[in-house]
Order: sequence, then C-alpha cells, then structure tokens
Amino acid sequence: MLKYLVTNAQDLLWGITVTTVGMHQIKKDYDVYPPRAGHPDKYYFQPTEGRILDEFQLVYITKGEGKFYTSKNTCVDVKEGDIMLLMPGLWHCYYPSKKTGWNEYWIGFKGEVMDLRARNGFLNNENCIYKVGMRDEMVNLYQFAINVATTESTAYQQVLAGIANLLLGLSMAYDKEQQFENYTVLQMTKAKMIIRENIYSKITPEEIANLLNMSYSWFRKTFKEFTGLSPASYMQKLKLQAAKDSLVSTNQSIKEIAYNLHYDNSEHFSTQFKKHVGVSPKDFRSQHGKFTSSKLSD
Repeated sequence: MLKYLVTNAQDLLWGITVTTVGMHQIKKDYDVYPPRAGHPDKYYFQPTEGRILDEFQLVYITKGEGKFYTSKNTCVDVKEGDIMLLMPGLWHCYYPSKKTGWNEYWIGFKGEVMDLRARNGFLNNENCIYKVGMRDEMVNLYQFAINVATTESTAYQQVLAGIANLLLGLSMAYDKEQQFENYTVLQMTKAKMIIRENIYSKITPEEIANLLNMSYSWFRKTFKEFTGLSPASYMQKLKLQAAKDSLVSTNQSIKEIAYNLHYDNSEHFSTQFKKHVGVSPKDFRSQHGKFTSSKLSD
C-alpha cells in the first residue's frame, strides 16, 4: 500500500503538504530492498548508495529490526516500535535485517511550517530515532492517512497535513515520555541503593534528594509513586529489617542496635519497633533469636 501525491499552490499555503504515504511488509530473507515497483525514481534508493530527499519523512517500524545510516560511517540499530526521522537535504540509508525483515509505515511531508521547526531546533539529525514503542493509535493514524490519500476526497491535503502533524507530535511526546520514564527508573533505583548503603548512617531524605540533584518535593512524590512508600517510610522499613536481623543473629544489646541504626535512644527504637512489628525488640529476640544474654533488657 503506497501513494505518491501531487500538490497545488493552494495546498502549499497551508504550511504543510503531504507528498507520500504508505506501508510495506518486507519478509525475512528478502531478495531486494526497497521493493522497486511503485516508487518514483527520486524516492527509490539502493542500500549501498543511500539517497537525499527534499522532504521530511517519518518511517515507523512495527515488526522486525534493521539499520539506519545517517552517514556512510554512522548507523544506529532500528527495532520494532522505532520511528526514523528523515530530514530533507541530508543523506541517509536504511534497510531491514534479512533475519527478520520488517513492517514499515511511512509518511512524507514538507512546507514552511516544517522548515521553521527545523530552523528552531525542534527537528534535527542528532535525534533521528524516536523510541515510540508499539502504539495502536500510531498504526491507526498511518492507516487513516493511507485511506485518505487513496480516496483523495475534498480537502484531503489538509486532512493529511493534520495527520502528519499529529504523528510528528506524538512521536516526539512518546519518545520524551519514555526517556523520562527511563530516567526516573534510574534515579529511583539509585535512591534505593543510597538508602540501603546508608542504613547505618545518619542520612536524611533531603540529603538523598540533593545527591540526586532533585528537589525534595519532586523526589518524595516520585519515590512514593515508584515504591509505594515515602522515602522516610522506606528507610524506616529497612532499618527495622536490619534491627530484626541483628536481634536474631547477634548478641548486640538493644541499646547498641538502636545506636547503630541512629535512633534517638533505645526507648524511641523500642517504641517504633513495637509499633511496626507488633512486639517489643526483647520479645522478638526471645521468640526468634539465636542468642540469649543479660543485655536483652538494657
């Protein structure tokens, strides 16, 4: 399914015009890529030579994997759920792996609005892959664009321009969203590691946020969404687990355990322990501990 479109002077005044839209299913162990039939000469290319377009294209890979070259010496892996951004005037080349083939949707567009976005830095060859993931709404938009281009009903160019604009906006949004999610996972994982490594240190949630270069309010909110506990509650839970381990496996006194875990005093430690565990440290040790000692009550 592919369609190449013509535009008139009125269409150009809209600011974005769509030049091509389509879909290919490339099977594994294919003989040639891209398929020759149906592509005008200026769009056809050989993977060994690449090409330069005078328009933007968004190429969405929904199955398989391959390579995308932005220069003859620079390539990135392309996987299912990736969208390649092709920039006008820049050499590029891409092709699927023969082991997997791939399914590709594309839409090409150009116009003054797009040129302005490129000049303002919204679109560039530095971020040539949008990590979108598998999105039904993206596939539906490409398929809708193919149907609109096929019927060429009234004002179809304006409808296609809207679809292209939405696809571009969603590509950028989903990519940034995924980057944020990955960044958040990394930062919250670091936070948990810092807490675990500092169970026997007097570190505060505010200090952890500072180590991660985050505001405390954002850190606290995000940490709770990530773990289900506030940083202070998470720290308290780990401290109590460490206290239970010490009560069971050592003959340290309750006072020593409280001191090592930086509780204000043994009374405060005992109160918190009983509140969260259900029994006092002394009773917990007598029920589960390997050691008995006169220090149990100090």
